[in-house]
Amino acid sequence: MEELFNKKSKNRVLKAVNNEMSYQKLTAAELHQFIQHWNYDDGLEPFEWIIRQKHLDKGSALCLYWMLQPDYFCRFENEDALKEDINYEAYLLIKEIEQRYVSNFYAAENFSFDPKEEFLDEHSNTKCIPSEMLLKSPGNVFERQDIEFAFLRKPTEKELKTIATKIADAIKIIQISNPDFLYNQSEDATKAIIESIEYWKEKELGKIKINNLSYLWMDAVHKKYHWDWIIWDWETGNNIGITNTTKELTCLSDTIIRHTIDGFQKSSIIDDLYKDLAGVNNFYDLKRDPYSGIGLLFSTDHLKFRE
Repeated sequence: MEELFNKKSKNRVLKAVNNEMSYQKLTAAELHQFIQHWNYDDGLEPFEWIIRQKHLDKGSALCLYWMLQPDYFCRFENEDALKEDINYEAYLLIKEIEQRYVSNFYAAENFSFDPKEEFLDEHSNTKCIPSEMLLKSPGNVFERQDIEFAFLRKPTEKELKTIATKIADAIKIIQISNPDFLYNQSEDATKAIIESIEYWKEKELGKIKINNLSYLWMDAVHKKYHWDWIIWDWETGNNIGITNTTKELTCLSDTIIRHTIDGFQKSSIIDDLYKDLAGVNNFYDLKRDPYSGIGLLFSTDHLKFRE
């Protein structure tokens, strides 16, 4: 499967799952993995388009069919009862897949899928399911792949020197508008960062690297709450950030200043997030609506940590 699903393919599927690119641009192999990685609690909208594509593999269609749990609907006695169920949308998709599958609408048979491997046992109620949907499809087995090819690691000595340089640069930026600023207290630093952001808004930055203020903010969190400097490392690059002791939450260097200098968020969020991180180990500990939706705080409990 290497020629059909390589590192680039993993990245494309990951972006599609995260709504960073359209699932309509995925290849047949990528769609097979998209079906296995999609969070079905996020809705079924992608599959209304996907199941109507001739290039969708027969095994992919069968995989999606069982991901939608067709046996759940065998308990209903009639259509009226089905219409009252909150999963009726899934039922309609299931019936459309059935119709297309048994009529050989899906011609490609590259990826084998076997419902008995994961979805069927001797207790399954399959009285409402066509016999063809119970059988293993032709092709090669293409199991769920790991598409999250990123990990966390400690910074190298060189990277730590880079961090120190950027913190020093951030202090100099603040001192342009506040010559008396000294970096002694973390709380003073967050307020000074906000003042600097407000000062530089609508001004010509020139050679001022305003994003370096984020390193001072992260250092304040590092010192106050003992968050560790971290590198979020991808096969395609890396990013400097800080992470809590359990490695479940991470703030990255390219977010909080960028989001506030352009007006996307109020600059006060710099101090709000700083205060709200007190005693926080995961999203459930946060006192207010999580900051993940606006790209300031990332969940990283799924990533491996390498010393």
